[in-house]
Amino acid sequence: MYEKLKERLEIARSSFWYIPSLMMTTGIVLFAATLSLDKLGVTGAWLGRVFYSGGPSNAGNLLQTLTGAMVAIATVVFSTMMVVLTLATSQFGHRLIRSFMRDRANQSVLGIFLATFVYCLLVFHMVGNDPKNQFVPGISLTVGFALSIFSTCTLIYFTHHMAALVSAPRVLETVAGELDGAIARVYPDSDSPEPADADGVRAPELGHGTQEIVAEHGGYVQTVGEKALITCAKKHDVLIESRVSYGDYVFAGTVLARVHGRELADDAVSQVVSQYVLGPDRTTDRDLMFAVNQVSEIAVRALSPALNNPYTALDCLNRIGRSLATVLGRPRPSEAHVDDDGELRLVLRLPYFPSLFDTAFMPIRNYGRTSVETLEQMLSVIEKLAPLTRRSDEREMLARHAEAIRESAEHGLREQIDVDRIKWHFGLTREALEAAGSHTPEPPAAV
Repeated sequence: MYEKLKERLEIARSSFWYIPSLMMTTGIVLFAATLSLDKLGVTGAWLGRVFYSGGPSNAGNLLQTLTGAMVAIATVVFSTMMVVLTLATSQFGHRLIRSFMRDRANQSVLGIFLATFVYCLLVFHMVGNDPKNQFVPGISLTVGFALSIFSTCTLIYFTHHMAALVSAPRVLETVAGELDGAIARVYPDSDSPEPADADGVRAPELGHGTQEIVAEHGGYVQTVGEKALITCAKKHDVLIESRVSYGDYVFAGTVLARVHGRELADDAVSQVVSQYVLGPDRTTDRDLMFAVNQVSEIAVRALSPALNNPYTALDCLNRIGRSLATVLGRPRPSEAHVDDDGELRLVLRLPYFPSLFDTAFMPIRNYGRTSVETLEQMLSVIEKLAPLTRRSDEREMLARHAEAIRESAEHGLREQIDVDRIKWHFGLTREALEAAGSHTPEPPAAV
């Protein structure tokens, strides 16, 4: 239940209706408050001169003007956002739509105009047009006028914000920020040593029964209720081996988990299935592969013949290298999860540095094999990451990529001087990897 609620909140954050709806509700509450003050007549003679003091006819004309202007501007704001989204997705990829829609500034500006519109509409309804009813809510009218001026100021800010939002550095920083956030959630910053290896985890005494739990429908694995699965496994004295992880796409009937020890009752099976939240889209909450893919896609599109902008690809490589350096600098999380008694209850696959690096660099290398700047920058990133590695498998993977970059240069670059340049940098990278291997002790392997 908690995981489904989290996913619904994530969907709300990525929509154009959640924040504007809250702000429209705020506009209604503000109208009720100012109208109550008008009916109570709290304004004295001196304070009344500050607020609107005209007749009903002028008040109605003013509110008609303000309401119409707010509707027109809100339409322009929404249309502008749609145009910018269209241009941005054509240049940076459709995966980034969710990131743009999550932008709080866009949602807030749209909400301000809609809230002002609703407020002015409600105040207009209360202005007396009947000669016998000459009620003019002075405070409400003045607040509506002030909201209109404030909305005009936000339009100026919105214009500047949208212009900055679609610039390549800003887009890259936004997407890379989501990658850093996902890394912080999967690889929490800690001064503690790396998680215990296989010998440090006590497996419970289980029976010999095994049960496979399958998905009821298809979709991407968006959330896994790890704590709930551990609690369920402890309650029924079983071990749950998750066969899928964050970002995997499953079909109806795909095995989600394998239960070791005994077969679970139908209600327990339903509880396990409910902890795998499936949806039509991938999210960057804990899906590290998707977060890496978003940054890589910007680089790949920048290298396409349509854009031919290798310098954006270089920025992407620098930003990916910075994020992967963070991964190397933190303890590798364990795939083994234990209960309060220290017994193994859940095994959930996680992406480690080698798979993250493969996901980030393979597509960029394939599409950038004809760009000497891109190939050289990839070697530079590998050279900088080499001293940070602590495992032989990490250095071996970096060495394989360096060798693949050298081969790509030999086949993709037309000028021998460019090939020689890559070979020279390849030599520096290989020396950095060898030096890292000779000075770095091997830590224990995480489960």
